[in-house]
Amino acid sequence: SPCGWVFVGRYGEIVPLVSAVTAMAVPLLVVLDLDMCCWDPEMFQLSGAPSKWNPSDNSVTAGRDKIKMFPGAIAAIRDIHSNPAFKGTKLAVASSTTEPDYARACMRMFEIDKGVKMHDVVKYSEIFCASKTNHFKNLKKSSGIEYQDMLFFDDCTYGNNCADVERGCPGVVTLATPNGMQEREWREGLAKFAKAKAAGGAHE
Repeated sequence: SPCGWVFVGRYGEIVPLVSAVTAMAVPLLVVLDLDMCCWDPEMFQLSGAPSKWNPSDNSVTAGRDKIKMFPGAIAAIRDIHSNPAFKGTKLAVASSTTEPDYARACMRMFEIDKGVKMHDVVKYSEIFCASKTNHFKNLKKSSGIEYQDMLFFDDCTYGNNCADVERGCPGVVTLATPNGMQEREWREGLAKFAKAKAAGGAHE
């Protein structure tokens, strides 16, 4: 395991107390899908626009619905924001949601750490309905970061976005999160990225 994960944080996520990530190659850009990767439910399922953040459980109210973040997404974003091992890593989102305004509202509301919202950590945002390869081409252009230095997480509910990105944007390391992003999948993705870097091949 690349990190010493030892206790459950305020929002149910596993928090790294002592990290050994510094001994591994880490991505320069971590890219997260939004619906069913970072949070549940999906934006198109909401009965109204996101309108209120609830600090007691870090949820967002939208009409009759309550949106919650997955613990792995919180752990990943928090690490990128405050773990020294990720001081050179930037965060991007790549979403094909049909409700981009709802998604942006959620990012402005969800808290990642005390006083820090998800929106504060996201450096690049590609939210539009299209193949994820389009999102990644834009991210490469806007960030100046090569595909082989990117790590992508996606739930792949409506198609294999991970395979599409690997095929259309060679070098990107991907990991599917079919049940929403869990803390173990954040660690698994980091280990997969480090292994790809160590092995060379397409990542050299």
